[in-house]
Amino acid sequence: MANEEQKTKIQLEVYDEVIEVNIVKGEEEMYRDAAKFVTDRIGIYAERHRGWKCQSTIFLMTMLDIALNPMKKYECKNGHRSIWRKIVEYIKSYKYDNTRDTQY
Repeated sequence: MANEEQKTKIQLEVYDEVIEVNIVKGEEEMYRDAAKFVTDRIGIYAERHRGWKCQSTIFLMTMLDIALNPMKKYECKNGHRSIWRKIVEYIKSYKYDNTRDTQY
């Protein structure tokens, strides 16, 4: 595990949310690529299911798609676990907060 001097905090825009992620220095491009990939996939599902699926369902469908069809072999390795935790936390916050769980 990298020590704190080898880490840096970056902000990533994932769909319509900005999240902060602690990463190993030098891996910023990989995280930005992953955030863009996730955002693009969510956008596809949102467009297809707008009006009849809630946002948390669209996020879950996107996560399943990505889990079954990762963008690259390294996507699910340690470098991306923290971003996946952030995404899961974000989805859980929608699931338990009905005021945020709106139809598209």
